[in-house]
Amino acid sequence: MFTTRKKLGILRPSSTTLASLTKLSAWAGLAAATLVPTSAQGPNPLITGKKITLPPIGPVQNVGSLPEHMIVSPNGKFAITSDMGFRESLWSIDTLTGKGVSHLDFNAVDAKGNPSDGLYYGIAAHDNGDGTATLYVATGQFGKILVVHLDASGNLTPVGGPAFATQAADFPAGVALDNHGHLFVANNDPNNFTLPASVAVYNTADGSQAGRYTFPGQANFPLSVAALADGSKVYVGSQRDGAVYVLNTTDLTNITVKATLPTGAHPDALLLDKSQKRLFVANAHSDSVSIVDTKSDTISSTIVLKPTGDHTPSGVTPTGLALSPDEKTLYVTLGDFNALAQVDVTAGQVLGYIPAGWYPTGVVATPYKKLLVANAKGTVTRYPNPSYQQFSFSGAYDLNLIEGNVEFLSVPLARQLAAYTQQVILNNKISEISAPNPLASISINSQAAQKIKHVIYIVKENRTYDQVLGDLPQGNGDPSLAIFGQAVTPNLHALANRFALLDNFYDCAEASGDGWPWSTQSIATEYVIKNLPYNYSGRGRQYDFEGQINGYPAGGFPINDPYGNPLVSPGSPFAGKVAPVIPDVSEAPGRHIWDIVRNAGLSYRNYGFFETFGVNFGATVVIPDNYPAVVGLQPAGHDLGGVTDIDFRRYDASYADSDAPQNVFNQTANPNALYPLHTYGHYNMPSRFSEWNREFQKFLAQDASGATVPAFETVRFMHDHTQGVSHGRHTPKSEVADNDYAVGQLVDAVSHSPIWSSTAIFVIEDDAQDGADHVDAHRSTCYVISPWIKLASVDHTFYNTDSTLKTIESLLGLKPMSEYDAVASPILDFDTAPINNAPFNAIAPDPAIETEVAQAKSPKDTMYALAKMSDGLDFEHPDSAPAGILNEIIWKSVQGMNSPTPKSRHSTTLRFASKQKTEAQKGKLGKKVAASRDSDD
Repeated sequence: MFTTRKKLGILRPSSTTLASLTKLSAWAGLAAATLVPTSAQGPNPLITGKKITLPPIGPVQNVGSLPEHMIVSPNGKFAITSDMGFRESLWSIDTLTGKGVSHLDFNAVDAKGNPSDGLYYGIAAHDNGDGTATLYVATGQFGKILVVHLDASGNLTPVGGPAFATQAADFPAGVALDNHGHLFVANNDPNNFTLPASVAVYNTADGSQAGRYTFPGQANFPLSVAALADGSKVYVGSQRDGAVYVLNTTDLTNITVKATLPTGAHPDALLLDKSQKRLFVANAHSDSVSIVDTKSDTISSTIVLKPTGDHTPSGVTPTGLALSPDEKTLYVTLGDFNALAQVDVTAGQVLGYIPAGWYPTGVVATPYKKLLVANAKGTVTRYPNPSYQQFSFSGAYDLNLIEGNVEFLSVPLARQLAAYTQQVILNNKISEISAPNPLASISINSQAAQKIKHVIYIVKENRTYDQVLGDLPQGNGDPSLAIFGQAVTPNLHALANRFALLDNFYDCAEASGDGWPWSTQSIATEYVIKNLPYNYSGRGRQYDFEGQINGYPAGGFPINDPYGNPLVSPGSPFAGKVAPVIPDVSEAPGRHIWDIVRNAGLSYRNYGFFETFGVNFGATVVIPDNYPAVVGLQPAGHDLGGVTDIDFRRYDASYADSDAPQNVFNQTANPNALYPLHTYGHYNMPSRFSEWNREFQKFLAQDASGATVPAFETVRFMHDHTQGVSHGRHTPKSEVADNDYAVGQLVDAVSHSPIWSSTAIFVIEDDAQDGADHVDAHRSTCYVISPWIKLASVDHTFYNTDSTLKTIESLLGLKPMSEYDAVASPILDFDTAPINNAPFNAIAPDPAIETEVAQAKSPKDTMYALAKMSDGLDFEHPDSAPAGILNEIIWKSVQGMNSPTPKSRHSTTLRFASKQKTEAQKGKLGKKVAASRDSDD
């Protein structure tokens, strides 16, 4: 139940049920009259499962990819916003009209196609006193602070100087000014686990460094900065540490930490009021705003922003802050709630919610009772991507398709706010957040829920629905896009035909960087949302999304592996000692599914999730390879010991998913069947499936009934990612066929075992970025395999990644990890009895496909150009090969070099055709690590 204050619909969670949320306000009847559905696709939900509806708005200004920060000019006439995605621009927008005035683009590339400029979060403005302002803009990996002139009409003009004296490892992010001409800059990420983060201070007059504070230990990812005007103190929010650091800056030559304020998880936005007596802190993953008394440097109060209260799963995610001109009202953008919270500052309470677009990140409140809201992912819910543009990151790539914007709307009256609040509650399906029993609110057949005791969760890599199942006539597919159809994926087709065909399933992620967080913790942190597109656009940063942060495993590691061998070489700084655990900046408060499984007292075994890539310098192993990167997957073990099977090979395109390569080689002696890494692990197994099956059979040998088989298993089969047509490597068709057979073999093994009648197998892609789909760039495949699934079901219901997790949680009796899986619709194709119980017999791939290897050695060869492109790409690490290029290579390798690609429905194109590079780092070991990473690329 909720109470109200002054008839404004203040949301105040009580200890009783939330069942009456839909009756929140006496003004709820206004909702239909005052809100309109998303303009582009009407009632379609977002791929995250939530809906967006917009209040009556004025102009909507497109501003590029992923606007993540917005400030107001000193005179209040202009909002300034910057991007962190593929197409980056700095915009000025008129706060009176909401119309864009001027913009500067930061999308230049060098002669090799590498991005040569870009932006990263930070903007600060100095009032020049004549109606103009000087802007200081951070560039992240490019290590610069840009100086931009904002004239009285809102026009932006780059200023030639000064050149700020940044250091080699600096990564400028949040910036702030004092009244003495000092610019304070948070260096968010030194891009190397051996280096700490810092806050640098510069003289704006000449760009010289006036001081620097270096945080102890590994990078803690400082993001936002707020400085007192007198320069005496600076507040720095750490994304990793869940704290705001108060720096004493009275002596810039000796900056010290005055206080550490534990505000909440991922403080990502800071805002001082005019008097500078209060600092507002947005705690992204505590779903709260902290108010700091800047005189005593203590937290005076905390405002919970969730309508369901502090005891429920996270998933509101405050990202930006703005005060009304009279400073009585605080507006907070809520990224994962697709709304703004309107907060009574005096009472410290939420007055209500205002609908916004997809993942709002910034807000400006004008003197004209208007609001400007930056939506990182805009207001469109579906992005078809039926084509590619050759050798470019084109408009057909999902991370480039999504357009961020700034919407212009009026501050709502009390009656409107109540109606808006009601709509936001409905859009986020808050009434569906259930009480402790997760089975209470869903309709999975109770017999299935009671009888299924084993769940196997397989996550694969990067395919769309149309690419694989578009040729199935009973589904909503486009056969012309089915380049990996029946002939290549006979097992996946057989499983979809026999069990459930889900043709309206969407991956919540855009790429593997956010796909693995979504697939394992039902949400991506604000850190992941910000840095995924920045990383994938080739502008920098390492792949920090599967527990390995700047190359370092967040879970640490022991001295020896399970066989008693040292995990690192004598030259490693961790040789002979236990490597410490560090906070994982990409881990959400609800943690991962394996954590809630273990918290529920269930048995669990991991095969290939979140394992390290290692860091080597020559023969020196600095960080171990193939070791679980996070605490929840440790300890590593073998022969059924530990949590993670260390003999199961991690993501590695050089190793087979299935036994098909070895089987074909045994039959034909054709060496093209084999992958470069023929066997792996203590038992020299020829494939990932064979290692999984070795342990599966050992479990069954322990107890013939299958009682010792873990309740939950995670399995990574990755070869459908492919390697393009690199010389001497298997072609995309061959690798997808290998992946298909691995899934078939696993289902075959389970279906011929004693646990078949008590098992459900879920198979999804972590994302759908590497292919075309006529419905949406995120539409993908999901297979639910169990004797309890109705025979030949065809289900057109909207499902997504969180639906899969919700179904798993429901079957195993687990609590949700975030607001997303709490409200997700579970997959409901379960029967009242295990009628669909015939064993499944895996279908071996065509040997001609399995031995298909790229042999283009001469310019006269058909695929020479594609092979040449493939050879220059990084297939060692997930998604390190630019997806736009890889997609084109895959298409033409299957359809033929002269096969015309369908005309794109979107025209935006940005050429980023390069691998990601790591800048040289300071320090001897830092240089070694950087060299090692570059040698892998």
